[in-house]
Amino acid sequence: MNQRLRFVPLAVFAACATEPATPEQRAQAERRLLAPFAADREVGCTELRVELTSNFHGNVGRPSRDPKRHSMTREQGDGYVETVWTNLWGAPEAGFVLAIGPTEEIPGAAAARTRFRVVNQVRVRVYEDRRPLTLGVVAAGKVVLVREGATPPREVAGFAVADGVVQRP
Repeated sequence: MNQRLRFVPLAVFAACATEPATPEQRAQAERRLLAPFAADREVGCTELRVELTSNFHGNVGRPSRDPKRHSMTREQGDGYVETVWTNLWGAPEAGFVLAIGPTEEIPGAAAARTRFRVVNQVRVRVYEDRRPLTLGVVAAGKVVLVREGATPPREVAGFAVADGVVQRP
């Protein structure tokens, strides 16, 4: 095998995992990662895990917290901060609601966003170190429901978004 060809897959992989070189490339990568969340969608689940780089902080809502019904912990790790909200009651009416998606393009006009209704626990990990742009979610539990637009909710095995692509097992 040609010596140069052996390194082609590694070079391609490295190119995919690096920071965008220009502001235009960065904006394009951010739009690509946000695109799956720019939909009138609602996901109901027991647990939600969100991972993001700090540039997406304004695109990920935080659940409100009632100290009587919820706990919140924060953990500092190597290059990240993880915040965990837990429903102490375990009842759906004490669950969390948060939205992920693009911010308003036109002042006063609501942007389409994906809303998550979470019964038990929300984990949001924000990477603060230097790494490729990241925005992903995993919605899991015994029952995961997805409603797209005005359609009735349907039960699915799970819901995830990774590297700008919706994944449903």
